[in-house]
Amino acid sequence: MKLLIAIGFISIAAAMSVRPLPRLRSATKIQLPKLPLKQRVSRKIAFEDELQFIFNLKSQLHAGVNQVDALKFAVSRAPESLLSTTRQALASQTNAYSALVEDSLIYNAPSLARCANLLDLSSQSGSSANEALTQVADKLMNRRNQEQLIATELASTKATVFVLAGLPIMGAGMGLMLGADSMSWLFGTSAGRVCLVLGLALELVGWLWIKRLLNRASADVT
Repeated sequence: MKLLIAIGFISIAAAMSVRPLPRLRSATKIQLPKLPLKQRVSRKIAFEDELQFIFNLKSQLHAGVNQVDALKFAVSRAPESLLSTTRQALASQTNAYSALVEDSLIYNAPSLARCANLLDLSSQSGSSANEALTQVADKLMNRRNQEQLIATELASTKATVFVLAGLPIMGAGMGLMLGADSMSWLFGTSAGRVCLVLGLALELVGWLWIKRLLNRASADVT
C-alpha cells in the first residue's frame, strides 16, 4: 500500500514538472459586480494581421491613393472578424480615424492608433506618412523580436520552477519507498499538520510570486 502511495506521489510530482503552472485566476482575481456600463471586449489581433495592415496602408499611400481609400483597402484585406468599428465607420462615411483608434483599444494594438493619428495628420497637412508608417512597422517588429527573446529566456526559468514545485511531493513519495512513514506524522500529529499547512501555504505563495515575476517580465516589452 505504501508503495502505491509513493508511486502516486512521484507521479504527481513528475506531472507538475512538465505541465505549466496553473493560472490561479479564481484565487488572484476578485469578482466584482457588473455595472450597467458599456464594457470593452478585449480581443487579440494576430501579429501578422497587424503588420500586414500597416504594409497595405503604406503601399496604397505610396502609390498616391488618398488616406480614406488607402484605409478602405487595408481594412478590406484584414480578416472579416477584425476592425468592425472601422468597417462600420467607412460604410457610414463617418470619422474612420476615430473608429480605428477605438479598434486599437479593443484589440490592445497601439500601432493601429498611431496609424489613425498619422492618417489624420497627413490628410490635414498634406504631408506624406510613408516614413512614419515605416517606423511604426519597425517598432512593431522590434516588439515581436523582444517578445520571442523573452519567451526563450524564460523557458529555462519555467522548467526550473516546475521541477522545484514538484520536489516536496517527490521527496515524500521517495521517503515512503524507503520506509519512512512521514505521512503518518504529517497527518497524525499536531506538529505534522502545522508543517503540512505551512508547506502548502508557502508552495501557493511561491507559485503566485513566480507567476507575478513571469508576467512582469513579459509586460516589460514595449
